[in-house]
Amino acid sequence: MSDRHESASARADLYLHVYYQLGPARSLKRTQTELHAAGISLSLATLKRYSSAHRWQERVAELDADARRGQREKSVESAMAMHDRHAQLGRAMQGAAGSALQRLLASDTRLSGLKPTEIARLIDLGLRAERSAVAVASDRREIAMDVWNDVVITVVRLFLDINDEPDARTRARLFARRIDRIVEQRLSQYTKED
Repeated sequence: MSDRHESASARADLYLHVYYQLGPARSLKRTQTELHAAGISLSLATLKRYSSAHRWQERVAELDADARRGQREKSVESAMAMHDRHAQLGRAMQGAAGSALQRLLASDTRLSGLKPTEIARLIDLGLRAERSAVAVASDRREIAMDVWNDVVITVVRLFLDINDEPDARTRARLFARRIDRIVEQRLSQYTKED
């Protein structure tokens, strides 16, 4: 590639980014005005040639798609980070509650002052904690929500991975293959545990 061609391509990229930064209300005329304010004088006809020769409309669509994909990935990561923070907080709270319970149980005077309803409540809480510790949720809705949250996150990640493929048929084939692989992996996990 000649130095002249590389220079023209670099200018076209610079002008494209000025054009893109103008947002949805962008136009070649507004781009010309912005460039002129920055000390770069170009005719509208020259900008039209750059736009056509360097496929600005397609590239703007690609930049928009990249921005949307980045935002979706950020949203998924934020949700997962929130889930992790909540899990850590839950573990910390359990640790604090466990310490308080040990102090209560170590004091005979406190135990003797418990009412029958308070003792029944402690027993109930203990049974629930035990069920939870062996991963048997006391509520089927809780199990369903955990499973569906995992499924949704997995499918969203799959969509993000294959969404870059421009051909719809290829995208559909990729999705079908990858979802089959995910199902096989999940089924093998459950059969190994049983």
